Amino acid sequence: MKLINQLNDPKTKAYAKHCFDEKSAEELHAATNETPDPEVLSTWGLTEGQYAEAVTTALGDLE
Repeated sequence: MKLINQLNDPKTKAYAKHCFDEKSAEELHAATNETPDPEVLSTWGLTEGQYAEAVTTALGDLE
């Protein structure tokens, strides 16, 4: 989780850790090409930009 630990925003970092622990690389690849689920954004308190940063950071750590 080298890249995740470099994130500064606590919400982005928390979601990135969740993605790293709970999602596969394939799921994260798919998520980078989709519009984020509004419910996920609301639940985690994220903007679309924070969501994208979290997903791509988690994917980077998985690969």
